[in-house]
Amino acid sequence: MRLAFLLCTAALAAAVFSPLARADRIELPAGPNRDLVYAKCRTCHDLQYVKESAGITADNWEALIEDMGQYGLRIPKEDKEKIVKYLVTYLGPNPPKSAPAAESPSPAVDGAAMYARQCSACHQAHGGGLADTFPPLAGNTDLYRDRMFPVYVVLNGLTGPITVKGMKFNGTMPPFDHLSDAEIAAVVGYVRAAWSNAELRPAGFVDVDEAAVKKARARPMKNTGVHAYRAAHH
Repeated sequence: MRLAFLLCTAALAAAVFSPLARADRIELPAGPNRDLVYAKCRTCHDLQYVKESAGITADNWEALIEDMGQYGLRIPKEDKEKIVKYLVTYLGPNPPKSAPAAESPSPAVDGAAMYARQCSACHQAHGGGLADTFPPLAGNTDLYRDRMFPVYVVLNGLTGPITVKGMKFNGTMPPFDHLSDAEIAAVVGYVRAAWSNAELRPAGFVDVDEAAVKKARARPMKNTGVHAYRAAHH
């Protein structure tokens, strides 16, 4: 039954920014490749259902991921194996005790690799998205709507009707706030330059950096607030 269920800016600022915006977000146990589960699964599934399915077998997780292909999920074999290993290990009957994270210098982030790992399952490797489901990023003028808008989307998600390149979409993108400030800055920078998107770049445009993302993270927004922000910044 659980598998079947799984398948099946003053006034504006008040509406947009909320310190409670992340209060109801579901956290999965820390472990290697948790970020892949967030990236590939949270778009379609409330993670509460993933947590409630703790203990199902590797075969069942694999079957579930395969079935998601009919809804547009495109995932490399190696990523699928990593996700299943995480789910079986950390949502299994005897999960390992979490160890304190070792502090180490932050390595340089490859925005292209980050996009492939975190974004391509929905927006596709070519940035073209999926018709009626996931909007394209290639040629998407929202990327330069203002300096911070894409950062707000990645940090907080987006819900509500939008039109991109003449196509209408009305869905929900989950937050990707599990990514670090440096990772978000890198992936936003990559998307803004990829697929000839740099041709949309306004003169004098200033790229976002890690510090800008950190500042935005300190002011959480509701996903509906991100939609309102978009409408207010033509």
